[in-house]
Amino acid sequence: MRDRRGSVRRGAARAALVGALAAALAAGTIAGPAGGGAAWAQSPAPPAEPPVAAEARAFMEAYGAALLAGDRAGLAGRYHRAGTHVVGNGRSTLEPHTATRAFYAGEGWQPPEAFAWQDLRYEPLGPDAVVVTGTFRWDPKGEKPAVTVAYTALLVREDGVLRIRLEHE
Repeated sequence: MRDRRGSVRRGAARAALVGALAAALAAGTIAGPAGGGAAWAQSPAPPAEPPVAAEARAFMEAYGAALLAGDRAGLAGRYHRAGTHVVGNGRSTLEPHTATRAFYAGEGWQPPEAFAWQDLRYEPLGPDAVVVTGTFRWDPKGEKPAVTVAYTALLVREDGVLRIRLEHE
């Protein structure tokens, strides 16, 4: 049903759509309300989070707690033993694990006054690797202002646990 300009009239189009839906319901092509009641059946639940993503989520929560606690050995233990690609502030290096341990053990690193991950997202790359993206808020001790920093990490399974293989801040 078209008007003079060839456009379908809204009323006629709506009536045709309602008629098609009614016919599909009657034919059983689409499901109607569950149990004949007034409510439609709910969609199936979204798929469960892959195990490596859940493991990465727990890893990042524990990582944040270790930062706040100043757990220097615990922090160094979260990094891959083959080294970590460290990217940010105009540099890109492969730091040996010994350098990571020395960094956290040294006086150059101090735990924050406050720390919080923000908007972390987890992208599994398989059962043994996941990319983590988001930001964090770091509030240093003393007079320096808090900063919000973009964050990306590649967590790779090593010796049965996830470890940081790449970190970009």
